[in-house]
Amino acid sequence: MTASQLKTVPRGTAAKGPLRRARAPEHKSQRRAAIVRAAEGLLARREPSDSCSVELLARKAGLAKGTVYLYFRSREEVLLAVHEKQTHEVFDVVERALGAPGASADSVVRTGVRYLHAHPQFYPLAANCRSMLDTNVSTEAALAFKVGLGRRLYVLGQRIEEIYPGLGLGEGAALLMNSYAMILGLWQQADPPQSLRAVMDRPEMAIFKIDFEKQLTAALLDLWEAAARRKR
Repeated sequence: MTASQLKTVPRGTAAKGPLRRARAPEHKSQRRAAIVRAAEGLLARREPSDSCSVELLARKAGLAKGTVYLYFRSREEVLLAVHEKQTHEVFDVVERALGAPGASADSVVRTGVRYLHAHPQFYPLAANCRSMLDTNVSTEAALAFKVGLGRRLYVLGQRIEEIYPGLGLGEGAALLMNSYAMILGLWQQADPPQSLRAVMDRPEMAIFKIDFEKQLTAALLDLWEAAARRKR
């Protein structure tokens, strides 16, 4: 499901329902997390052709539909929060792989690709991240998203620089960002638009049919092994 498939409910919808507005910080955090989990579940389980209203999202989270707008200003901010959660989960996988005994470029890359294979819902939302940031996302929410990811990139980047001493300051984080760009670029090449899916078996389209995971693994290994060989 793409970002356009969650329909916005106009602001000002009355927050009526069985649950009252959370006031304590921990309750607000729990309520926000429940909304994100509900959105993630709907995005993972519904067919792309279906639409998903905020009313359905709120119902899945056990909230009144107006309550969603107490925590997120728009549906795009909900989706951005889901993408942020999923990205940190990918970072968790990379961090564990880097900390494993005998960690290598091969082990880190293959661990990451296996995780993404098991979580294909990461790709379409990640591909829509830029459009989400350009549409109905406040500067405050966009900045919080970027700052949170930046902190994680800095810490993981330092760990990579410790393993690969040939990398300079900041090059570990750059390796992660280049890997992210490669993942999304190859996925978009491998996932044909709806207008072309019916003709992908034509001979002239053969060049565009790629083994995504095979090519992704090879491309990431080239990138990470080059970093491992770097010398100052």
